[in-house]
Amino acid sequence: MKPARALATASSESEVIFLGFALSDCVVEIDKEAAKYLRAVHRTALELAVPNRFGIEVGGFWLMPEQLAQLRKLPECYSQLEAPFVERAIEAYLAAQFPTLPHRSH
Repeated sequence: MKPARALATASSESEVIFLGFALSDCVVEIDKEAAKYLRAVHRTALELAVPNRFGIEVGGFWLMPEQLAQLRKLPECYSQLEAPFVERAIEAYLAAQFPTLPHRSH
């Protein structure tokens, strides 16, 4: 009987790509100053979202990386005084929608 030999395995890295997520009902934790911009953030997210992106069976309104990038440009539509509140509202909204989404650090 021959001794067993270990098979050589190539180390391979997992290639995970973020595709997007479906908008859903959620509880957003946010400070009072930024809270007044949350409705505009939600409306904009819905307008940007792709309905039924993965077919009717999956359904929902999906934010893909392109739409996330557009949503994060929303503060540019506000004054310099309001923009930081809008940015906080966006990040709080995204954190509530998808807790493991990479968020911007301030």
